[in-house]
Amino acid sequence: MQLAEGAHRCALPCRWCEGSKVWTPERPRVEESGQIVFVRVEETCCMCLGTGECMHAHPEPPAEEH
Repeated sequence: MQLAEGAHRCALPCRWCEGSKVWTPERPRVEESGQIVFVRVEETCCMCLGTGECMHAHPEPPAEEH
């Protein structure tokens, strides 16, 4: 997986897994009766690549006016 240009890790924890490196999204499943239910699953956080650290791109600083 590639990081966005300008992305970096900072001291903040990942906002998706809260620094645990694991997140628990819900996945839909169809039961035999045809009812759709959501089952919680545990996965390595794909938003921080399992580092637990915040990874985001910062906007470029405004150009200085002369």
